[in-house]
Amino acid sequence: MKVVCNSSTLIALARIGHLDILQKQVDVLVIPMAVYEDVVIKGIGKTGAAEAKEAKWIEKGEASDRESVQKLNTILDLGESEAIVLAKEIKADMIILDEEKARKIAISEGLKVTGLLAFLIHAKEKGWIMEVKPLLDELKVKGFFMGEDLYFDVLQKAKEI
Repeated sequence: MKVVCNSSTLIALARIGHLDILQKQVDVLVIPMAVYEDVVIKGIGKTGAAEAKEAKWIEKGEASDRESVQKLNTILDLGESEAIVLAKEIKADMIILDEEKARKIAISEGLKVTGLLAFLIHAKEKGWIMEVKPLLDELKVKGFFMGEDLYFDVLQKAKEI
């Protein structure tokens, strides 16, 4: 499966030491240059930078339709904008986005969209992790925002409440 991802998922999983969850679920992960720049170059010394740079299963991609990127960048950040355009250009099987506005735009562009939390549920279903709750709790502690309703919804879908 060929998947495009923006920075939030990479950083969040690296912060909790579980980038491997993503690796187990994709054949090729493509990150736009803006995401690489954000995570690896600007993020040097921060969690996720070395992991993303060294991961052989993560490829860098460049969106060629710069006009579309610029248009999206008026309402989304550059990483999300490039991710959506790149996903369309390479005909990605899926795009991982967590920000609601970006998800809605990606869906309207005909892309299959998922988020980090759905990946965690899938990882539990596949037996790659035993429980979702400890990871959700650690994500919250490390700054990943999720409202209480979403938190309990994910636990319910993971059959942990």
